[in-house]
Amino acid sequence: MLIIGYPSIPYTSFYQIKSIAQIAQTPSNGLLLFDFDIKLCTYANTQNLSFALHVKNIKELVLANALGAKYFIVDKSLAINAQKVADDYLFGGKIMLSSTDESDIEFVALNAIDGIIFEESIKSL
Repeated sequence: MLIIGYPSIPYTSFYQIKSIAQIAQTPSNGLLLFDFDIKLCTYANTQNLSFALHVKNIKELVLANALGAKYFIVDKSLAINAQKVADDYLFGGKIMLSSTDESDIEFVALNAIDGIIFEESIKSL
């Protein structure tokens, strides 16, 4: 299970972006994070950039996988179904529950979700 953004566990920061122009402003050791957007996904994929996406439903999840996302950030209501789809279709990316609550670590572990990302690991530009 991946744990990103928990104190004392090293992690790579995620940088929330909204446009292609903002990509140049992100540190080279950071990971791009944006809401599902085909134009941004296509650009990041063709530039061989690692990126994570906030996905809101299964359709976005499936398309995000096809577009090469490394992480799929989901809320609790989508996490279990998203993980099932990712497991059934052998997605390359990881399903990550977005959280601010440490007790969600147990939810993620008991439901075999790939990981959890705490909001403190997400930086704004």
